[in-house]
Amino acid sequence: MGFTDIAAALVPVAALIAVGFGLRRTPLFRSEDFWAGAEKLAYFVLLPTLLFRNIAAVDVSRFDLGPLALALVLPTLAVGAVLCLLHRVLAADAAAFTSVFQGGIRFNTYIGLSLSAALVAGDGLALAAIVGAILVPLVNVASSLVFELFLVDKHSWLSLVRTVVLNPLVLGCLLGALVNVLPIGIPGLALEVLDPLAAAALPIGLLCVGAGLRPIAVGVHARGIAVAAAVKLLLLPAATVALLLALGVSGDAARVGLVFQAIATAPSAYVMARQLGGNAQLMAAIIGVQTLVSMATLPLVLGVGFRLLG
Repeated sequence: MGFTDIAAALVPVAALIAVGFGLRRTPLFRSEDFWAGAEKLAYFVLLPTLLFRNIAAVDVSRFDLGPLALALVLPTLAVGAVLCLLHRVLAADAAAFTSVFQGGIRFNTYIGLSLSAALVAGDGLALAAIVGAILVPLVNVASSLVFELFLVDKHSWLSLVRTVVLNPLVLGCLLGALVNVLPIGIPGLALEVLDPLAAAALPIGLLCVGAGLRPIAVGVHARGIAVAAAVKLLLLPAATVALLLALGVSGDAARVGLVFQAIATAPSAYVMARQLGGNAQLMAAIIGVQTLVSMATLPLVLGVGFRLLG
């Protein structure tokens, strides 16, 4: 798959984000309540349904998940550790660092699922759900721990565990995995309800991503914004490709894993920053910059990565 194919796959994703950005600025769709409700619908209902539906149905025996999981988890942990070691250099204070950290390891699930479905025929969406099941709990746990370790306003370990365990994406992945391993299957009538909900997840989610983009204020945090973008869009995918090659992971599974490691950070990182005492304004700037810059870096990163991974 060449650079042109990857750029073409990005067009509908970028277009839906742009449509959401435009709609949010029209009188008819300017209401904050409307987009808050749409975001809740996508995050708490539609996307967990999509993850559940695909993980429950995929034949995991066809994939060697151990090496794939290692090739995704180890670079994420390594990058996170390096960011923590350099926290005094990367950010003005602890609150700002939590935003830089989230920007360095988290990913936009809507974009990851959409690109995987477009770039990998057949198993793309199912593999994306599996990759999400591996990485979603990891980045949520890591982000929660950083808030606990670096912020003065500490939260109880119980509240942090609750934040992770009750994450709707984590729950969707866990329930899907449970149904997958149990000999029960999903009844046909249930599928008639689940499938339309799952199909609505990505378009509505991408519209919400666009609507959620905020004016970018770089200011004194330029270094943190630049570091988070370089780490998430270049360093993390490069490290992932190196480990995928070292562990002999190739083909569709490797491509989908690289997609998730190379895309922009998650809009939900803004919610976490606001709820747990991080720098929400900086987090919004990081999300905006990465979303825009990734449209230019993805064809290059994925083009080179796909060729190396075969």
